[in-house]
Amino acid sequence: MKTNLIHVSMLAVIAAAGACAQQNESSTEKARQSASASALEGVWDVSVTVVDCQSGALIRNVTSVQMFTHDGAMMETTNTGTRGPSLGAWFHAYGQTYGAAYWFYRYNSDGSFASRATANNTITLSPDGSQFTVTATIRDFDANNNLISTGCVSQTAKKM
Repeated sequence: MKTNLIHVSMLAVIAAAGACAQQNESSTEKARQSASASALEGVWDVSVTVVDCQSGALIRNVTSVQMFTHDGAMMETTNTGTRGPSLGAWFHAYGQTYGAAYWFYRYNSDGSFASRATANNTITLSPDGSQFTVTATIRDFDANNNLISTGCVSQTAKKM
């Protein structure tokens, strides 16, 4: 009887140790993923180049400030008065790669509505987390939601 009690006690200790180790590994993995995701959080100084996807002809260069928040929200403003602020969401894909999708309105020089733009970014963060590059597609839609243009975008950014 005493031997059985010792065996049961030892099995309970082994099971508890295994559960703690598994929980610790799970916590470590979650912390690693969280640290990786949080590397993009913050405010970035961004240089944007938009080109025609077929010809490669330059459409525009823009400077922007982008902010990625801890809850997955993304906001942007640019140095051009013919568009509104961008609002969207971002996510950690894997490793140093992230994704973002956002929307903004463009305006004609007289202030009237020109288009609604949608952007889909693939973001690659530098190993030290101080810079990123982006490849993206941006689509403009008219007031009736008809596609009117598609541009290919590249971005370089430095964390502020």
